[in-house]
Amino acid sequence: MVTSEATRGLVDWLSWQPVQIDIAHIHPERASAAVATAAGLTPTDEWHDGEIR
Repeated sequence: MVTSEATRGLVDWLSWQPVQIDIAHIHPERASAAVATAAGLTPTDEWHDGEIR
């Protein structure tokens, strides 16, 4: 999936930048949750406007 590859590329690129933490707000019932998981992002217990961090 192109979206997963692009997201993995972004997360990889961010790992080489002076960034302390990557935060994404993901709707748990949409494909974005699978894309985030495939990119290595892990959910927290924090919610904002119906999306999980």
